[in-house]
Amino acid sequence: MVIVGITVIFKHSILINCNDSIKQLLKILDEDYKAAELYGEREKDIILKSAMSGVKICRFWLVSATLTCFMFPAKAIIEMGNLYMRGEFKLVPMFDFTYPNFIEVHKESTVAYTVLFLMCLSFDLFSLSIYIGFDPLVPIFMLHTCGQLELISNKLVNVFSKDASRQDIVDDLKRINVKLQNIYKFVKMVQNIFIILYEFNMKTTTFLLPFSVFQIMQSLRNREISLEFIFFFSGACLHFYMPCYYSNLLMEKSESLRNAIYFSGWESRRDIGIRKTILLMLTRTYVPLGIKTVFYPICLDTFAEMVRQAYGIYNIMNAAWG
Repeated sequence: MVIVGITVIFKHSILINCNDSIKQLLKILDEDYKAAELYGEREKDIILKSAMSGVKICRFWLVSATLTCFMFPAKAIIEMGNLYMRGEFKLVPMFDFTYPNFIEVHKESTVAYTVLFLMCLSFDLFSLSIYIGFDPLVPIFMLHTCGQLELISNKLVNVFSKDASRQDIVDDLKRINVKLQNIYKFVKMVQNIFIILYEFNMKTTTFLLPFSVFQIMQSLRNREISLEFIFFFSGACLHFYMPCYYSNLLMEKSESLRNAIYFSGWESRRDIGIRKTILLMLTRTYVPLGIKTVFYPICLDTFAEMVRQAYGIYNIMNAAWG
C-alpha cells in the first residue's frame, strides 16, 4: 500500500505540473476528430475504431479499478457481518497494518477503528479516482496515433496513381510529411511527460506482482481465498501491460507505415525530387514510433522481462518466508 500511495501521489503531481501539456494533447485529439468530419467513409471508420477502442480502455479500467478498490472495504464489512451472525463479532480492519505503538495499542477501540477505517477508505477512493482518470490517458494517445498512421498509410496507396500529375504528387507528399511531423511531435510530447512515470511503474510493478502473489499463496495455504489480492494482482498486471501492449501496437503501425511508403509505387516516377522526398520519409521512419522509459522501450518484450524479474523475487520470498 505504501507503493500504491507513492504511485498515486506521483500521478497526481504529473496531472498538476503537466496540466498545460496534457490539455494541449487533448486539444490535438479534438482537432483531429473535427478534421475527420471531412474525410471519406473509410477514413472515418479508422478514426471511429481508434476512438471506440479508447472508450473500451476507459470502461475496462473503470471495472478493474473499482473492483480492486472496493474489494478491501467490502471484505472487512462482510467478515464483520459473518462474525456478528456467529456471535463472535469483532472489528475487522480494511488493511491489516501494524501501526506505531501509540496507535497499535488503541486501534481496536471503536473510535480509533472508525478514524482509521475512514482514513483508509479516503485513501482507497483517492487511489480509485487517479487510476480511473489517469491510466487510460497514454493508451488513448497511442491508439489515436495508430489511427493517424493508418490514415497516412491509406493515403499513400493513391499518391502515385497513373492519373496523378507531378504537382499533385508533390502536394500530397507535402501534406503527408506535415501530418507525419505533427504525429512525431505529438508522440514526443507524450514521451516527455510520462518517461519518468513509466520507469517508476516498471520498477514498482516488479515488486507489486510477487508481493500480491505471495499474499494469495499464503491465503491458499490457510485454506482461504484472498479475493482482494487476486483483484490487486490483476490490476497490477494491467497497470503495466496495457501501456506495453499499445506501445507495441504503435511500433507495429509505424513499421507498417514504412512499408507503405516503400511500396507506394514511387519507382514508377523518375523525378529526382520525388525520390529524394521518399528517401527522406524512409529515413525518418527508420526508428519505429513508441514510448520509452529512461532505459527501456515500452513494449511486450519489456513486460515479459519485468514478469521474469518479478518471478525471481517471488521465488526468493517463497524460499525465505513461505
